[in-house]
Amino acid sequence: MEGVPPETLVSVVRGQLLRPRALSVRVAGAVSGMLGVDDPLDGLSLEVLAGREPFEVELLLSPLFTPNVLDREACEFALPASGLAVGVVEALVMTLTSAELFCPVSYGHRGQAVPLLGVVIERYVRLLHLEAPVPPLVLPRLEGWQEGDARLVLFSLARRPVWQSEQRSRLLDRLLQAMLARGSCQVDKVRFLTDFVASYRPTGERELLQALTNLVDAYHRDHEHPIYNQQLEHYQGGNIRSSSCGADVRAYRLAMAHALLVDLDHAPARTSGAASR
Repeated sequence: MEGVPPETLVSVVRGQLLRPRALSVRVAGAVSGMLGVDDPLDGLSLEVLAGREPFEVELLLSPLFTPNVLDREACEFALPASGLAVGVVEALVMTLTSAELFCPVSYGHRGQAVPLLGVVIERYVRLLHLEAPVPPLVLPRLEGWQEGDARLVLFSLARRPVWQSEQRSRLLDRLLQAMLARGSCQVDKVRFLTDFVASYRPTGERELLQALTNLVDAYHRDHEHPIYNQQLEHYQGGNIRSSSCGADVRAYRLAMAHALLVDLDHAPARTSGAASR
C-alpha cells in the first residue's frame, strides 16, 4: 500500500532509536549549560524538552541521535533500488512520532527515559537517506556483484550523497567496472573510496588518480610520523580521518589507495611496504 512504510523498516528504525545511549562528558556539559541544570538528565525530561524550541531540542539531542554507516546499512534490505517515495518516508516519521517513544539514556550511575520528540525522529530518519536511489548507471554493476550482505552494503554505499550527481556516478561506475574486470571486487575498497571521494571531492578520474597518488606519496614521505601530513589530515573526514593515525590505520589507507590505483592501471612505482616500517 502506497504511503505506508514497510513494517520491517519501522521495526529496524525504532530499534535504532531505542538503543540505550550514554551521555559523554562533553555532551553532558553542553546540555547542562544550555538548560541551566546541574544534572544534564534533569534537562532531558519531557516537561523541559516540550517547553523548548524545536531547534533547541534538535541541537541538544543530535549528538545522541545521528545514524551511523551501520544504521544506514541495516535499512537496506527494506529499500527498493529507487529509494522510498517521499510520502513513505514522511509516513515513517509520523508512525514513529505517534508511538511516543522514550530512549534509555545514562550519565554516570544514573539513567532516564528521554522522550523522542518529532524533531529528533524527523532528523534521524532524514539522515538515513531512505529516499536516495542507487544511481541507475551503477545499478547493473552492483547487481552483478556477489550475493548476500555484501550487495546490501554496496547498495547502501551507492545511495550516499557523494554518488548522487551524474559526474560522481560515472566515476563510481568506472571504478566498479575496473574491479569487476580484474576480479578484484572488495567491499572495503568501495567503502574507502566513498569516504575518500567525500573528503577530497574529485569530479573525475584524473582528479581521483591525482588525489590517490598524492596520498600514497605523502605516506611514503612521512611514514615515521604519527600524522602523515597535516594538510591532508585537515581535508580528510569521516572514516578517513583519525586523531592518532597509527601504523595500522596508515597501512590500511595505503593498501586501499594502492589497490584502487592498480584497478585503474595507475599503480605507483613504490610498494606499500614503506608504510609499515
